[in-house]
Amino acid sequence: MPIPGKSTLAGMLASEVRRTVACQHLVTRYHSHMVQLLLTAFALGLASLDFTATVLALGALGAGAQNRALLAFGCVCMLGTLAFGTTLSLVIGSRIAGLDWSSLLPHDPAEDVIAAIVEVLLGLGLVTWGIVRALRPNTTPPKPTVPRGLGLISLAAVGTLFALAAIFDPPFLSLVVIAGRYEHFWSVVAAHATWVSVSHAPLILLLILALSTDHDLVASRFQTWWRRIRPIIVRLVTGTVLLAGVLFLLDAAWYFVTGDLFLPT
Repeated sequence: MPIPGKSTLAGMLASEVRRTVACQHLVTRYHSHMVQLLLTAFALGLASLDFTATVLALGALGAGAQNRALLAFGCVCMLGTLAFGTTLSLVIGSRIAGLDWSSLLPHDPAEDVIAAIVEVLLGLGLVTWGIVRALRPNTTPPKPTVPRGLGLISLAAVGTLFALAAIFDPPFLSLVVIAGRYEHFWSVVAAHATWVSVSHAPLILLLILALSTDHDLVASRFQTWWRRIRPIIVRLVTGTVLLAGVLFLLDAAWYFVTGDLFLPT
């Protein structure tokens, strides 16, 4: 077998270096996009921060619900929302991303043009929802109420309804579309897990306290705490919804001016 010459070895080495650099670039780009996606999911989760499930769990707790029933409600509510959102992103979100928008737009637009148009639609939807919340602070997406039965199955069923009710939440729908543009299963799961963790943070805190301390004490303190901070939370959520919508619109405008996007759509 002939021994490769120096020029051949140098070429092979240069090719290997180029391949390594290209792989490192792809990994860096993926990590950058993941950070952007998770930050977007965090912001949308904050925009979806809702105490409805917490108030329902608090009512069930005060009415004598057992720990396992409360835990079933919380787990089904959160894990159900995670599974529901992930499924929607992988099935519907990916189809929205894969639509042939070029038939509706001139000159066979690039992927970033489609992303900018999606951002305009999401931004307008979020800004509209934020204005509605600002004009009517008590406006929230429709959610189930406290059931008559406080058993495990009854509360688990209500948790299922809560998970499905996320479809009426504009920030949740925005994340479905955004995450749906990613082809990696675990990226979509991570995005929705972040959204669930942030939007359900009050419920998570209540469950931890209910499982570790006296029920009556938890119910009393949570009710007092909620009456004090409710106006602040309502303003915070409304402001976050408006900010998220404005950011989407600004990102789309930035693309049409510079040709670059800074949000993961």
